[in-house]
Amino acid sequence: MARDSVITACVALLTMIAVLTVMRLAEGLFAPMVAAIVLGIVCAPATDVIERAGIPRIAAALLVLFMFLTTFTALFFAVEPTISDAIRQAPLIWREMTEILETLKSALSGVREIQETVTGALAEDQGTPQTPAGDAPMAFPGVLDALALAPSLAAAIMIFVGTFYFFLVARSDVYDRADRANIRLSRAILCKAGARVSRYFITITVINAIFGALVGVAMTALGVANPMLWGLAAFLVNFVLYLGPVAFALALLVAGIVQFDGAMSFAPAALYITMNMTEGQFVTPSLVGRHMRVNPLLVFVSLVFWLWLWGPIGGVVAIPILVWCLYVASELSTADAPSSVLLRKDGHAPQAAE
Repeated sequence: MARDSVITACVALLTMIAVLTVMRLAEGLFAPMVAAIVLGIVCAPATDVIERAGIPRIAAALLVLFMFLTTFTALFFAVEPTISDAIRQAPLIWREMTEILETLKSALSGVREIQETVTGALAEDQGTPQTPAGDAPMAFPGVLDALALAPSLAAAIMIFVGTFYFFLVARSDVYDRADRANIRLSRAILCKAGARVSRYFITITVINAIFGALVGVAMTALGVANPMLWGLAAFLVNFVLYLGPVAFALALLVAGIVQFDGAMSFAPAALYITMNMTEGQFVTPSLVGRHMRVNPLLVFVSLVFWLWLWGPIGGVVAIPILVWCLYVASELSTADAPSSVLLRKDGHAPQAAE
């Protein structure tokens, strides 16, 4: 019996490793599909409202897809001038960063000389000629690089749009099949889990949008270049909890050092950290609600895992997937509990969690 358990555990471990390997290697296929399904779950309530108004399901899904693409396209054209201006200024920022690095190198010249002496001695022993290290210019992607990425980007967009649309169309049928099948997942559990993910994601999106606008206003008040671009970046990175704000604060620190002198160099990062802590400690918990809070350790582990698996796309879908899985697991564990546990002291069954 123990041997069978060990064999089962080994097979399960090997299966998990194989699945993760396939998901990692086929990122271009699975990442847009999973992202589309997550977004479809978020947009499902809007599709239901349109369908209840008498519009057919296919037309309702097409309308939701059109609204999403229109919003995304409008947002892109709104921020494109700012992004283009930031790209044009990138060489100047790079030169200023190089000057800062050269200053740090001169301050550590003693350590550098020791390193070069040791490296030269090791090279003489191995008979390897030494070539002086020059300052390599910063390389920016060109037109050929963009053309090389265009087919894969177009394929990812097609996969995303197709999966998003057909999920909205077939979602109800999938839930009905799960309800009729002899499995533990029911239509009620799937619908409630989807509603929870949708409510969580929409609430977080509204909070992040307001927070990003406030960051843009704060950067404008400080005189930071391209403040609206910083506000948009703050909106996006706030979806990647913990890790996103840390990376954004470091970027603001670098921008402050490049643009300002003295103590003012630290003002953008310090102001952002203060705003982020206020939002994370007071605003989000009060608006999200206690019943939708997630264990911080699970959030961190989920973020690290999905970021490792699929990069930025994994960071965005990590929390919705975690919320969905936790709710489904809680419902299944409640369903498996003995009837004596499910009954209250008055002998009545408790109401199902919303």
